[in-house]
Amino acid sequence: MSGAAGRVGLVLVSHSRVLAEATEALARQMTGEAVTIACAAGAGDGGAELGTDATAIAAAIERVCGPAGAVVLMDIGGAILSAETALELIDPAIAARTRLTGGPIVEGAVAAAVRAAAGGTLDQVTAEARQALVPKAEQLGEAERPASAVVAATDAAAAAAVAATDAAAAAAVAATDAAAAAAVAATDAVALAATVELAIADPGGLHARPAARLITRAVAFDAAITLENVTAARGPVPASSLIALASLGARRGDVLRLRGTGRQAVEAVEALAALLQRDAPPAAPTAPPASCHAIPVAPGVALGPMVRLVRSIPEVPETTVDDPAAEAERLRRALDLAAQDLGSALRGTDILDAHQALLCDPALVDEAISRIERERCNAAWAFRQAIDAAAAIYRQLDDPYLRAREADVHDVGDAVVRALLGGAAAVLPDGPPAVVVAEDLTPSEAARLEPGRVLGVIDRRGGPTSHAAILLRSAGIPAVAGAAALVPDAGGARAGLDGATGEVWLDPDPETTIELQRRQAALRASRRPPGARDGRLRLACGREVELWANVAGPSDARVAREAGAVGIGLLRTEMLFLDRVDEPGEDEQAELLAEIFAAFAGAPIVVRTLDAGGDKALPYLDLDAEANPSLGVRGVRLSLARPALLEAQLRAILVAGRGHDIRVLIPMVSTAAEVSAVRAALERAHEALAATGAAHRWPVATGIMVEVPSAALMAERLARQADFFSIGTNDLTQHTLAAERGHPRLHALADPAHPAVLRLVRAVVEAGHAAKRPVSVCGEAAGDPGVAPLLVGLGITRLSMCASAFDAVEDALAGASFADLATIAEEALAVDDAAAARATHAAARRPG
Repeated sequence: MSGAAGRVGLVLVSHSRVLAEATEALARQMTGEAVTIACAAGAGDGGAELGTDATAIAAAIERVCGPAGAVVLMDIGGAILSAETALELIDPAIAARTRLTGGPIVEGAVAAAVRAAAGGTLDQVTAEARQALVPKAEQLGEAERPASAVVAATDAAAAAAVAATDAAAAAAVAATDAAAAAAVAATDAVALAATVELAIADPGGLHARPAARLITRAVAFDAAITLENVTAARGPVPASSLIALASLGARRGDVLRLRGTGRQAVEAVEALAALLQRDAPPAAPTAPPASCHAIPVAPGVALGPMVRLVRSIPEVPETTVDDPAAEAERLRRALDLAAQDLGSALRGTDILDAHQALLCDPALVDEAISRIERERCNAAWAFRQAIDAAAAIYRQLDDPYLRAREADVHDVGDAVVRALLGGAAAVLPDGPPAVVVAEDLTPSEAARLEPGRVLGVIDRRGGPTSHAAILLRSAGIPAVAGAAALVPDAGGARAGLDGATGEVWLDPDPETTIELQRRQAALRASRRPPGARDGRLRLACGREVELWANVAGPSDARVAREAGAVGIGLLRTEMLFLDRVDEPGEDEQAELLAEIFAAFAGAPIVVRTLDAGGDKALPYLDLDAEANPSLGVRGVRLSLARPALLEAQLRAILVAGRGHDIRVLIPMVSTAAEVSAVRAALERAHEALAATGAAHRWPVATGIMVEVPSAALMAERLARQADFFSIGTNDLTQHTLAAERGHPRLHALADPAHPAVLRLVRAVVEAGHAAKRPVSVCGEAAGDPGVAPLLVGLGITRLSMCASAFDAVEDALAGASFADLATIAEEALAVDDAAAARATHAAARRPG
C-alpha cells in the first residue's frame, strides 16, 4: 500500500503498542487521513507484550512506502536495532526509499505527519521529525539560542531539503545569508521563496485577534511561513502558534519580516502582509491624568447596588496517573468541551478566533500532553502549567495592549480546567440589576453579562485594551478598569461610575448620587429610546424606508429587536459552524436557530444558508487550499458540493422556523442552476420532515444574495427563480472592482459608493420591480450614512445593517424626500469614482 495521495508514509516503532497507537491518534488529529501511518509496536499476540518485532516492522514499511517513501520513528534501544534489521528483510528498492530518524517518536510523528500531509519530500519529512524538539526546547529555555527566538522546525526542514537537492546552492546561500537559507524551499520541481518587510499599523501590535486570523489564513496556503521582529531582534517564529507569535512582542511601528517558502510562497506572503496591514481599529480610551480615577473603558454612567462576580474554578490537584495515554485523551476531550463552552459565550465575535487558536496551539496542547507522558501528571495540572507559562510570556511584554492578552490565556485555561474537574462559568448572584465588580474580567465572562442585569462594570485589574473591554463597549455597558485602589475586594453596598471619565464612587453620598442621576438623565436625553423606533423611516414625501438588522447570534438578535428593527434581514448561520472543531448536529442547529427566531417572534426573518469557504474555513470539512479562495468553492458552491450538509441545515431551519415568518437566502449565487438546485434540496428537506411527521415551516420564500456581477447582470432572468433579492455590497464591490476587501492599498477603490457598483444596484432594483420581487441591501453599505441615501435614491426601501448604525442612517436620511435622493443618486451614477459619488450627497446636505 502506498502513502496516501502519493505522500510520504510513517511507521511508528515502539516497545509499547499503546504508546504507538496514541501517537498515531495525536498525529491524525493534525492531519486526518491525509498520511498513511502504520504502528509496528509491542511483541507477542496483538503486541500486548513490551518489545519490538523486525518482521512486523518490515511489513509495516512495505504497507506505507509508496513512491514518495517512508520515514520510521523509533522509541529506544531495541526498537532501533529491530528497525535496522527490518531494512535488511525488505526489497532493496523499498529500503532505498525508507529513512530511519532519531527524532522523538511523539513530537517527531506529529511534525513529520504535518509536513508529509503538506506534500513534503522524504528529506523534508525526515528533517522535520529530527528537529521536532527544537521549538519546545527553546520555549523552555533549554536550547542554545535565546528562548525568545522560537525558530520553526519547518525552517530547518526547508534548509535540509535545499541541501539535499542542491548542496552547492544551499551552501552559497548560507554563506551570504543564513536566515535566507532557512527560508528557501525546495520542492521536487521548483524552489519558491518570498520575503517582505512591513511595519505594524495596529495600535495593539500583533495581538491575539490579528495573530489568530493570520494563523487561520496561513494554513490555507501550500507554504511554510515565518515571522521575525526585525526591530526587536526576535524570531523568526512559525506562523502556526499564537504563543510563538506573541513572543515576538510586536508593537505598533515594529518592522516584521514575513517569509514564505513553498509552492504558494508568493501568494501567501502577499495575502498575509495585506492582513497584517489592515486599517487599525479605533484607539481605545486612555487613562485620565487624575490619579484618583480608574481607567475609562466604556462610556456611560452607572449607579446601583454592587455585586461581585462569583467564579467557580476548582483547585487543581498535583496528582499522578497510572495511564498517561488515557489522561492525554481526557485532555483532548476537555479541549473540545472548552471550545463549545467558549463558543456559546463568544459566538459571532472575532475574539472567539483567538480563543479557538489557543485551544489548538501546539505550544499549549503539545506541551501539556508531553508533560502528562513525561511526568505522569494529571491533565488539569499539565494544562495549568502550560497556561501559566504562556501567560508569563504575555505578562513580560512591554506593550500594554499585548500584556492584556494574558487574560485571554487564563480564560482558555479556566474553561479547560472546568471541563476536566467540574465547576461552572462565573455567574452573578440573583438580585436586581447591579454594578458588577470583577477581578480581571475575562472575555467569556464579559460576553455572558446581560445588559439588562448589569448596570456597569468595575474591573479591579484589566485595562481599556483587553478583549473584555472591547465586548463591554460593544454591549453598551459602562465600565472602568484598574480600580483596585478605589474598590477593595470586599465591602461596600452601592457603587457609581462614569465610564467616560474613569470616576468611581463607593457608597456615594446623597450629593454625588444626585449628580450621577443628572448625568444619566443627560445621556438618556441624547439617545433615541429603543421603544421610539418601529424600524420604519418616513421620508419628507411620505415614502417608507425599512431598517432591518444583520444578526449573527442570540445576543445580536435581542439587541436588534430592542433597537426597533423591522426584522432580521440577514442571519449569518455560518456562525453556528465556524467556532467548532466538529459539525453541529441537526437538532443542535435547530435549537440554536430557535433561540434567535424567538427574539423576532412575529417579525420577518431572512436566514442565509451556510456561507463558508473563502476566508471562512471550516476545520472539520477538510477544504482544499485555494490560490484565490474568494473566487473558489464557497457559499452556495460549497453547499451544493456537500449536499448532506446543506439538507441537514435546511431541515434544521424549517423545524426551528415553525410558527415564524422565515425566508431562506442563498449566498454567492452566480447562475440560475444554483438556485434551482437549492430549491430542489429545500423540497427534499420538506419531504423528509413530512415523511417523519416532524412539524416544520412550509412553504418558505427563497431569495438570493446578489454578490457577483453576473447575478446583478442576470437579475431579470434570476427573478424567475428567486422570490426576493438581497444585495451583498461587500462582495459585490470586491468582485466588481477586483479589489480585495481589507487590502491596505485598495481601501479607496473598494468602496460601495463607486458608480460601477451603484449601476449594478440599479439594475437589480429595476429587475426586481419589473418582476414584483422585493430588493434589499444587507451589506455594510446599508449602514454607511454616506452610501445609504444613494441606495434609497436608487429605489432600495429595505436596508439591513448592524443595529448600532440605525441612528446614523436615520440622521443621514432626515428631512430628505425620495425625489431629492433620486436626483442625488443619478448624479452619483454619472461621476468617475466613489469619492465624487459620496460628495454628491454631502453637497446636497450642506445648507444654502
